[in-house]
Formats: sequence, C-alpha cells, structure tokens
Amino acid sequence: WLALPNAFYSRVEQHNDLVAQSASSTTAPPPEDTSWPSWLSSSLVNLGLDLRGGAHLLAEVDIDGVARQRMDALWPDMRDALRELHAQVGNIRRLDAPTGELRISISEPQGMAAAQQAARGFATPVGTLSGAGQSDIEALDENGTLVIRYTEAGRAQMADRVVAQSLEIIRRRIDEAGTREPTILRQGADRILIEVPGIDSAETLKSLIGTTA
Repeated sequence: WLALPNAFYSRVEQHNDLVAQSASSTTAPPPEDTSWPSWLSSSLVNLGLDLRGGAHLLAEVDIDGVARQRMDALWPDMRDALRELHAQVGNIRRLDAPTGELRISISEPQGMAAAQQAARGFATPVGTLSGAGQSDIEALDENGTLVIRYTEAGRAQMADRVVAQSLEIIRRRIDEAGTREPTILRQGADRILIEVPGIDSAETLKSLIGTTA
C-alpha cells in the first residue's frame, strides 16, 4: 500500500509539485489538483538516471570571460590612478591585449616603476594555501608597456570562486523547478556535471539552467 504511489510515478510527482507550489505561493490561488487522491500516500522512492531516464549535461564555465570582465572593470580605476601620476608617466593609452590581460602604453618610460606600484595597489592576497604570500594580479614592464594580468595562483583562486558560484546558481535553478535527486558535481578545473532524472532532453535542461549561469 505504501509502495503503490511508485507505480504511478509521474502522476504522484505532479501532485507533489502542485502541493509544494501551493504551499510556497502567498498570492496566487492554489492550482487545481486532480492528478492523485489526497487521501492516498504520496511518498515516492526517488529514481535515479539509470532507472528513470533523464538529461545528462557537461557544462564548461567561461573562466576566460570572467577574467576579461575583471580587466575591463579594472581599466577605469587604473586610468584614474595613472592620471594622478601624469607628471611621471605622461600620456596613457589602453592597448589591445590577450584575454585576461590589461595593457597600457605610457609615454614616459621612466615612470614605469610608479605605474607598476599603482597597479599593485589593486591586487589582493591569494587566500589559498598553495598561493600563500602571492597576489591575484601582477604588474609587469614589457618593452615600455604596462601589463596587468592574473598570477597563476590568482587565476586558480578566481576559477575556484567562479565554479563554486556557478554550482550554486545551477543547483538553485534546478531546485526551484521542483526536480528531485539531481546530481550536480564539479568535474576538473572548469566543468560541471549535471544529471537530472525525469527531464526529457539536454535542451530542456539547458533552458532550465539559463545561458547566464
């Protein structure tokens, strides 16, 4: 008798979703529920991907995109800092740079040390054991061009933070959709494995997560 709901898995799951939706909504009227009698047990044994089927997805976090955004955001502050040192560094100009780097041309090469010191003022210490004592960004002089980029430890810390944030976003969006027993795990340096029982295709899962995740 208690196991009976599992023979009508989809109907009972729909019933449970409607009950949960009604309980969480304070404004909308509760939806009409005709999928399962309320006087019957609605407890289910959650079925995994192997028994129920579902969607399997491997997502890659755009670490380079985050690094590029960080450098784009740093440029206005760096520009203002260098303008205050105009007497030492002369005129400044942002140059094209590889992803995750900020390159700035200064017209007075003798002011490079002051420019590097200003750039280091925007660095923060790396909070991992492997990167103890290091900063997240470095400022280099490359043939009279000021180059600001992530250190190896800084990039690793940034990647860990971004992947952790992405995991939380994905988990929250899947939980909000009422899915059960999803598997959401980090895989490697920048990938996230997502398995959700009961979803009919990977495209549906992508739509659920949203591209901004």
